[in-house]
Parts: sequence; C-alpha cells; structure tokens
Amino acid sequence: AEAPTMRRSDACLLLGFMAVTVVLIVCGWYSSSPTDGPSFSVKLTGVDGLVPQGGGGPAVIHPAFDLTLRAHNGQRVKTCRENVTITVLYGNVVLGWGRVPDFCVDEWASMEMSAVVSNADVVLTDDTRRRLDSELLTGALELDVETRMWFPEGQPLWWECQDCSSPECLAVCRVNPGQGGYAPCLTRRCMQPNKACVRL
Repeated sequence: AEAPTMRRSDACLLLGFMAVTVVLIVCGWYSSSPTDGPSFSVKLTGVDGLVPQGGGGPAVIHPAFDLTLRAHNGQRVKTCRENVTITVLYGNVVLGWGRVPDFCVDEWASMEMSAVVSNADVVLTDDTRRRLDSELLTGALELDVETRMWFPEGQPLWWECQDCSSPECLAVCRVNPGQGGYAPCLTRRCMQPNKACVRL
C-alpha cells in the first residue's frame, strides 16, 4: 500500500533535482554568454616634447609618447584584434598617433603591448598653449588615448557584440601623465565602418 506513495515521493525528488540542474545550467550558460569583449587599459611610460621650443611666433610642439596597452580577456574563448591604431589627444588637438601589431588574447588571460606615439609638428593656439602650460605645471594635465581596432575577418561578432554590424571598435582612455598605473578604457562599438561609435 505504501509503494505508490514512495514512487510519488521519488518522482518529486527526481523532478526537484532536474529543476535545480536546469537552473544551474542556465546560470552557467548566462555567465559565459556573449559579452562586450575584452577590457582595455593604458599606461603612459614616457612623455616628451610638450613644451614649445624657440622664441616668438606660433607655439609648435613635437610630442612623443611611450605607452603600454593592456588587454584582459575575461571570456572562455580566445579573441583577436587587427589594424590597431592609437591616437593621443589633448582636447580636440591630435598630439600623435602610432600602430600596435595585430594581437590575440587567450581565454581568461591578459597581455601587454608597447607602442610609440608621436607627431612631427603640432601648432597650438595661444589659449591652448597657456592651458597646456598651466596643467603641466600643476600636474592636472589629462590626455585622451583612443585605440581603434577591428575584428579579424572570420571572427564571429555575435559572441562579443550581439548588435554590431561593423567589425570596428574603439577604446577610449583618459590618462594623467603624472600618475603611474593603468587607466581603464571605455569601449565603444561602431555600428557602421568609419562612423561615430556608441558607448556601451
């Protein structure tokens, strides 16, 4: 007489176990589902040429920067980038640009890449020169570092960006040359090639 009751009890336990298993599987898949890709940060290791040389006339500087780009891949798949260019800006003034070799970062790994960014001649307005001199003197100078890169051909976009129609992306960091350590970047996705990028 107790057998049906025991069978019902076993069935309830089995159903409960199956429900917990399904929940764990869903949670596991969600935690490893498509993300916004690797995170990037930048560290300036050398700054030169920001002080104008010579006497009167337009203020001309010859900037040069040594920096390190760090990519951290918190995904369970390897990710790659190519056609990587780095631009350093002071406000809307381009101070220099350079390139970084194509790279790949293994799953759950990080890597660092060195770059030299420079510009032969940058002409500053009087207002920009005064502001730059003041911020250099007080240690308040902040520069924007833009890293523009592309997904390699054949690398699926859907894994890292579910709503991207362009393989191009942009990472923007704000750095203070007087402070050590890495400055985190905000990643932006370009919905169409060579168009404005949107912040995630």
